[in-house]
Amino acid sequence: MCGAMLVPIVLGSDKTTVSVATGQNDYYPLYLSIGNIHNNVRRAHQNSLVLIAFLAIPKSLFLFQLHHSLLTRL
Repeated sequence: MCGAMLVPIVLGSDKTTVSVATGQNDYYPLYLSIGNIHNNVRRAHQNSLVLIAFLAIPKSLFLFQLHHSLLTRL
């Protein structure tokens, strides 16, 4: 195909604890970025990341394991 280009997608997440009105619940915001953006540019320009999900982490062990197994399938 003429003019086609492969664009890598980068997904990232970090743990965020919210204590106000939630009882110390842990949340994982899931971010998406294009992989061919240089890391210095990605850090300097916050518009290069898009928040695509805000995942709540349940307290029970079964639901915690279920959550992680679902994340690995993304």
